[in-house]
Amino acid sequence: MEPGNAPLPQNVIPLFPRVTADDLNNVAERSARMLQRIRDSMLQPHPRKEPPVFPSNKVQALCGIDKTKMSNLLKAGKLPQGTQDGKGKMRRFTLAETIEWVAATLKPKKRAKGQKGKIITVGNFKGGVTKTTTGMNLAQGLALRRCRRVLLIDLDPQGSSTTLYGINPNAEVDHAQTVLPLIEGTEKDLRYAPMKTYWENLDLIPASADLFNAEFILPAQVHQGDVGFEFWQVLRKGIEPLLDEYDYIIIDTAPTLSYLTINALFAADSMIIPVVPDVLSYSSMVQFWSLFADLVNGMKRFRSKGPTKSFDSIEILISRMPNKQTAQVVRDWIRKTYGDYVCPVEIPETELARTSSTEFKTIYDMPNYDGAEAYRRIREPYDNLVDLVDDRTCRMWEHEEQQAVA
Repeated sequence: MEPGNAPLPQNVIPLFPRVTADDLNNVAERSARMLQRIRDSMLQPHPRKEPPVFPSNKVQALCGIDKTKMSNLLKAGKLPQGTQDGKGKMRRFTLAETIEWVAATLKPKKRAKGQKGKIITVGNFKGGVTKTTTGMNLAQGLALRRCRRVLLIDLDPQGSSTTLYGINPNAEVDHAQTVLPLIEGTEKDLRYAPMKTYWENLDLIPASADLFNAEFILPAQVHQGDVGFEFWQVLRKGIEPLLDEYDYIIIDTAPTLSYLTINALFAADSMIIPVVPDVLSYSSMVQFWSLFADLVNGMKRFRSKGPTKSFDSIEILISRMPNKQTAQVVRDWIRKTYGDYVCPVEIPETELARTSSTEFKTIYDMPNYDGAEAYRRIREPYDNLVDLVDDRTCRMWEHEEQQAVA
């Protein structure tokens, strides 16, 4: 036996091949191609997500009317007629037509001229607590149920919200379409960035992995020595010109404490903080609040003038609530700890909620779901969250209107 072919002693573990930079590139390229194939397969036969079609009974439920009332409104001819496959068949309405019916029947309060839209940041430093799902459903629900103009800003370099819109953040989003030009200073505000989506009245500023560069750009700008530069206010200043155009701007953040997340926190008028009822999430919330308080108070040292940051509201949203005793115990801890900050709405854990994201869908993408009870159980809490948020905003708009007149 030649020396080079001698067997290894039994107590010696053979070395595995080293993982090189080229190997990492190959894995990254392979995973990007796989995501593209999965997305294309889910969205067949269209290359993009298509808006849902609403049967007449779902339109009636949205509008709070019965079949007779809808029939009378159809005969009046002032509202969209939808389409029918034949006489006596159920009518179907496009998303745009459905929103028109909601606007005509429910008459949601409109934002008065001169009033600004509201910025809602959905944040938590822990992953897997439904931040993206919450932000996406809230945005869709506000556009559908309250006829609002909504913009969603994806600040997560992983692009989860962007993916839910049916867009591949790795292959289809250029850095110039994200908030990065604002961060770099090549754009003064975000009016360049909103793009139309498949959902009526809901626009998107997408994310891509290029957003990681913000974590180098912002501190570099701080070290350049501009005394007046407030790195935590870059996003808020960039959003300001859009507040005349949109009723709501919803920001989805990464599950980390980053420069972009800090900007999202300081841009917000209101915060929604999703948390799942388990011990690890509860412990993470303790850290979140400690860091959150330190950030808001710590920035006092950098401000030469102006008020300390405050919020219209902060809602801790218990999400993925299972019917288990251990989860109920943690829910009680959350309620005892955070009191009035805990949202009265809870989002239950359901199989439908778990599986919908695998099809690049949200609850509002599925008005024709066959299981009526399963759909109602997850849809109603999101409806209630949408109504809660918009009712509060309407009261604030009314107060602002009264203050302006006084």
